[in-house]
Amino acid sequence: MPGDSDLHHLRVKQYGNLPVYIRDPDSKVACETCTKTNMVMVFGEITTKADVDYEKIVRDTCRVIGFVSDDVGLDADNCKVLVNIEQQSPDIAQGVHGHFTKRPEEIGAGDQGHMFGYATDETPELMPLSHVLATKLGARLTEVRKNGTCPWLRPDGKTQVTVEYYNDNGAMVPVRVHTVLISTQHDETVTNDEIAADLKEHVIKPVIPEKYLDEKTIFHLNPSGRFVIGGPHGDAGLTGRFKDASDKKILVDMLFSQQIRSIN
Repeated sequence: MPGDSDLHHLRVKQYGNLPVYIRDPDSKVACETCTKTNMVMVFGEITTKADVDYEKIVRDTCRVIGFVSDDVGLDADNCKVLVNIEQQSPDIAQGVHGHFTKRPEEIGAGDQGHMFGYATDETPELMPLSHVLATKLGARLTEVRKNGTCPWLRPDGKTQVTVEYYNDNGAMVPVRVHTVLISTQHDETVTNDEIAADLKEHVIKPVIPEKYLDEKTIFHLNPSGRFVIGGPHGDAGLTGRFKDASDKKILVDMLFSQQIRSIN
């Protein structure tokens, strides 16, 4: 039903994004909404040439859904509408589209992704090796930041590990680490070369067993270049409670993600 709280905030988000894209097809939108009793919040990052009245869109959308009085849980005309929208972080913009200097085929999609997991006996934790290693890398990042080993580190960051598997008659056996990705927030004083060297020495080596690393292992260490602006100032944070019509939950942009690449 359109009045369901999850679908309500999704509808507000959809109606809010539509005029932005119609008026400026090159808009960059990462916008979220949340709702509670007589309150709707719209927040995130939007870079656009369009002139959009976000409060009007929120109230019009609530009215179309049927929230027109306190008796039904929300009054479109009198509810509190909170709008906290900023432009896309310049650090993210540089990595994704180069501040609009890249050709369409060169433009990336940020770090959004669909995550999945399952139980397995390939690790003592009963989780896929890729997940275990990614989680340990994240924990190690926190450790070396707090103990001063890497004083240039800041709290925001993400890790991803891609593992190659061998199909042994249906049993997937980890063979090697194909790719290690670490994107971590840093201060202004450190260079990209210093970041890469410190991450390899103080984060990756203590976490990933040597047997999984070889000369072909790919390391993407702060691949977008600059990551000074981070945390809530860089992009809006929200629990991944997205809901579609079939009532399936879709979780995107997890802090520590995993990918699995299998080989037969």
